[in-house]
Amino acid sequence: MKMFSALVAALAMSSLLGAEEAPIWNPSNTWVLVASVIEWPDKGLAPFKDARRDEALVAQLKACGVPAANIVFLKDKDATLAAMRKELHALAGRAGEGSTFIFYFQGHGLSRKDKTWLACYDVDLKDYSTAMDVDELFPIFDKEWKGERLLLIGDCCHSGALGTVVDRFEGKSGVRAACLASATASNASTEHWTFTEAVITSLAGNGAVDRDRDGKITFGETDRFAHDEMLYRENQLCRGKRGSSFEEGFVLSAVAADKPAPAKVEGERQVFDFLEACDQEGKWYVSQILAAKDGKYRVHYLGWDPKWDEWVGPEKLRAIARTKLKVGERYEVEWRKDQWFLATVTKSEEDVFYYVHYEGEDGDDDEWVTENKTRPPTAATKPKPPEFAALAPRDFVKGDAVAARWRKEWFLATVTSVVDGVHAVTYADGDKGALTAADLVPLAKASEVQAGERVLACWGGKPRMYPGKVLSKTAKGCTVKWEDGTKPTEVPFEQVARIKAPGK
Repeated sequence: MKMFSALVAALAMSSLLGAEEAPIWNPSNTWVLVASVIEWPDKGLAPFKDARRDEALVAQLKACGVPAANIVFLKDKDATLAAMRKELHALAGRAGEGSTFIFYFQGHGLSRKDKTWLACYDVDLKDYSTAMDVDELFPIFDKEWKGERLLLIGDCCHSGALGTVVDRFEGKSGVRAACLASATASNASTEHWTFTEAVITSLAGNGAVDRDRDGKITFGETDRFAHDEMLYRENQLCRGKRGSSFEEGFVLSAVAADKPAPAKVEGERQVFDFLEACDQEGKWYVSQILAAKDGKYRVHYLGWDPKWDEWVGPEKLRAIARTKLKVGERYEVEWRKDQWFLATVTKSEEDVFYYVHYEGEDGDDDEWVTENKTRPPTAATKPKPPEFAALAPRDFVKGDAVAARWRKEWFLATVTSVVDGVHAVTYADGDKGALTAADLVPLAKASEVQAGERVLACWGGKPRMYPGKVLSKTAKGCTVKWEDGTKPTEVPFEQVARIKAPGK
């Protein structure tokens, strides 16, 4: 309660000075469910080896003023699917009007297609229904919780999927929802506790989080602090999400008197900045400034023991050197350790993170990577362009009927979505794929087809498409002479795609 009293006092003073009053977290009316698992009976889930920090998070929540009776901590074997469901229902029902609810999960996250699950202690990987579906969370809170502010925190693979719960609360009167997540919905997360440690640091009132040095630590500052910690320490994209009614300036803690934000120093470099520093051997390492004095900077080399921390001059500091990748270009990407696959960069963020689509895959494994996980394609892996190309290329939209490549074959398909250059398609046999525009050819309109043109067309009414030449047009289709020598047949216009002649 001491920290909460200090927070109220600090904000009351700012109000007296005329500052705009900020919304403040009330720990005394907060309810918390912490579910954290570091080992599982299912041998398909690797245990976590690092010293756990979930207990420290629970202790910090209590230090902030959350009543012990309002906190349920399900640890390891206690965090079964039944227990998680039971306690969520119970706590949601107990938390009254105006309350804040914090749900924290740490462990493994599971993903398949567009769904995400939290790996409870008794999960069976052969049956994902034994894990907690993220989609379960919204109806529980929507029906049984009468509070005002919901904060979901996930330190697990694919934890960004918690943002879907936030989205579902959008527009619902009286509920302000947000999440903090260690990874995006598409990405795995580090086994280290870096993200949880960032949340603890924020709740503890550490001035390192107070970017604007106003004595208050907000949701936005917490999200940014976690983002930077995960970027520089883990090479991982981390970002939270908040509904439109959840204020970025919502205050989570006051800066502790014994951990003030560092004073701003003259010059470009500031305490707690991440950059590269040159050691006494002339080698450059990603580092963080710990202190600044008399034009010198004390730096910590990330990944090295603190005994190597040292003071350096400004000439030994520089921005982190990164190779920029090009959107639309193909690279080899390390999907898992020492497993490299060809992929296309479809978008980028901050010139640091790149979203890649793995060639020939259905898109389930598309993810954000950093440039150090990529390399130029070798002569052996550099892809050859598709054998066939559209005679009249155009942009595709949802609903377009197309000829779509599958490895070296072509089939009838329908475009179901286009996101950042990746075209989701459903083939005529029901299979799904994710392709670039070069792997698609639009089906022709009857008025477009001309005698003498080269086409991809279905033979015998089946969905696979073969190359041929249009001999003539009929009322409902065209007669196609097949390039493999098969006898010409009539093909309906809705099964024909115009392609370039060889060498064009």
